[in-house]
Parts: sequence; C-alpha cells; structure tokens
Amino acid sequence: MTQGQIRQMISQIVNGNLRYCTPNDPICMDRVAEEENKGKEGFTIQSAEEVLNDIICDLTSLEDELRIESSFQSAQL
Repeated sequence: MTQGQIRQMISQIVNGNLRYCTPNDPICMDRVAEEENKGKEGFTIQSAEEVLNDIICDLTSLEDELRIESSFQSAQL
C-alpha cells in the first residue's frame, strides 16, 4: 500500500467516524425523531468521546493490518 493510499484510508476513517457526532450530518439528522431537535448539539448518534474511542480503535486496527502486510512482503523477499 502506498503512502497516499494510507493517508486516504486515515482520512476516510476519521471523517467517517466524525459523522456520528456531528449534529447536522445526515446520519444524525435521519435518526432524530423530533423535528425541533434535528441538527442541535447533543442530538447525535454518539458523543465526541465515543467517536474518539472508535477512531483510535480503527486506526490501531489499520496500523496492525499494515504491520501484517509489511511482514508478508518481507517474508516473500
């Protein structure tokens, strides 16, 4: 995997996760039943802290995948 591909994956992970704690994101807007609460702070699927934890877990998983991929490539040399 190239450096550009890794950067793109990191960006997708972070941006994808942030959607769940962004009040005016369509993902959250669709889940709020009361019209007057749509887009308001606090009316999100996850808290910012939960999203931070998800980002850390997802980036750690990516790091593990890259290590495994690197190990396989080294073993084939």
